[in-house]
Amino acid sequence: MREKMSVWDRIGARRFAPGKGVTGPPPEKGWRRFFFVLGTHFWKLIPLNLLFLAFCIPLFTIPAALCGMNRVIMKLYREGNCFVWAEFQKEFRAELWKAIPFGLLGGITLLASYYFLSLSVSAAGARMEPFSAAIGLLLLFFTVIFLNYVFVFLPMLDLKNSQISRNAFIFLITEWKTNLVILASVAVTVLFSVSLFPYTLISLVFLSFSCMQYIICAAVNHPLQKRIIGPYEASKGDPDLL
Repeated sequence: MREKMSVWDRIGARRFAPGKGVTGPPPEKGWRRFFFVLGTHFWKLIPLNLLFLAFCIPLFTIPAALCGMNRVIMKLYREGNCFVWAEFQKEFRAELWKAIPFGLLGGITLLASYYFLSLSVSAAGARMEPFSAAIGLLLLFFTVIFLNYVFVFLPMLDLKNSQISRNAFIFLITEWKTNLVILASVAVTVLFSVSLFPYTLISLVFLSFSCMQYIICAAVNHPLQKRIIGPYEASKGDPDLL
C-alpha cells in the first residue's frame, strides 16, 4: 500500500525532484538569493520569532536575543542551513553581557528622541518647533540604523565593542542604500503593527520580528562581506570566519 504523504512532503518532493523545482545551485546574491532563502527557510522564521520573544524577558536580555536571532538568520542566508535552537542559545549566551552597553545606549537615545519630538509638538507655532523635531528624528534614525548594524556585527565579527561601534558608524555614514532598507523595514513593521493593532498580535508573536530582521540581515550581508569579511578572509587565508 502506498504511504500517504503530507502536503508539505509533496511540495518538497516536487521542488527537489530531478528535473523539477530546484535543479542547480542556489543564487549567490541579489533578489534571487533573498527570495530563494526566504522560500526555503520561511518556516524556520516562526520558531525563531517565538524564541526571540521568549528570551526578551527580562527586558535587559533584548540585545542578546536580537544577536541570537541575527546569528541564525545570517547563517541561513550565508550558508543555507543551521540549527535554530543551537545557534540561537549559543549566541545569546555569548552576547548576553557584551550587548548590554549597546542596549543602554539605545534606550538613552530613544528617550532623548521622544523628548525632542514631544517638545516639538508642545511648542507648535514657536520658532523652536522644527529644530526640536529635526533633532528628535535624527536621534531616532541614528538609533535604528546604528544599532541594527551593531546587532548584526556582534554575532558575525569577533571584535571588541569599540571596534564594533566604529564599523557600525562607518557603515551608517557610507552605506546609504542599506540605511534606507533598514529604515524602511523598521518603519513598515511598526506602522503595520500599530495601525492594525490588535489584529496584528498574531503576526507580532509568530513572524513580524524575524521577517523584519531577515530583510535587514540580507541587506547588511553584502556590504559586510565586501568591506570586512572578504578582506579579512583574503588577508588571513581563512575561508571560515564564522
